[in-house]
Amino acid sequence: MLDLVVNRPIDVPTRETVKFLVSHITECAKILEVGCGDGQVVRELVNRGYRVTGLDSDPDAIGKARVRRLPVIFGSWPEYQSNASFDAIAFTRSLHHIDPLGEAIARARELLDPNGLILLEDFAREEVDEATVTWFATLLGSERARALISPVAGQLVAELLSATDVMRAWHESHLHKIHSIAAITKAIAEQFHVRDITSVPYFYRYLIPVLPDTPEATSFVNDVFKEEIDLGARGEIVLLGRRIIASP
Repeated sequence: MLDLVVNRPIDVPTRETVKFLVSHITECAKILEVGCGDGQVVRELVNRGYRVTGLDSDPDAIGKARVRRLPVIFGSWPEYQSNASFDAIAFTRSLHHIDPLGEAIARARELLDPNGLILLEDFAREEVDEATVTWFATLLGSERARALISPVAGQLVAELLSATDVMRAWHESHLHKIHSIAAITKAIAEQFHVRDITSVPYFYRYLIPVLPDTPEATSFVNDVFKEEIDLGARGEIVLLGRRIIASP
């Protein structure tokens, strides 16, 4: 198996997503990634010999992926049409905003091979407590973080850096309508057999849009990722990310 060389901040979450997917998908499998963005994960899967189709409704992201000649399609889910079936359908942080949720899951069932898998990465925003948000906000205020971060308006990091009430900032950053992880899990369980649900780090991903592409920034993201794992294992913070594996 090829290893992902981590030399950019965005490579850290890409590495973790790819590790999750390939650990459950057989070699040379046919994969559909819903919410592929500019194709970071698609590229890594192709390099490993998988037959991949990436789907995203963001024309700019798809344009960037096509420049790199990646196998991606501009389109929306569940409207996406295909005569092919897939060994795995991966929802990479996309299902929480797809409506209607029931139809989105039903479409996956239609396109999935009878022996295939649904692999989902998302987050449980409603389960995060004050200790978790306070930890992340404190980390953002550290000397190391401030030396690297360039706040971007509208991003969670910028909101927390300027907040006097971090929990209020957290809730206000998620005011747009998104499905809860409970609703997502319920919708999947109605049409699939849920085989596993795992809590994983996620806050480190919020750093990606506000960091430069430098070795120092990559090292910082890696360290935050490791700290998030350790604190979550000790029960000091809530691991925000969720991974769900389901089959027909």
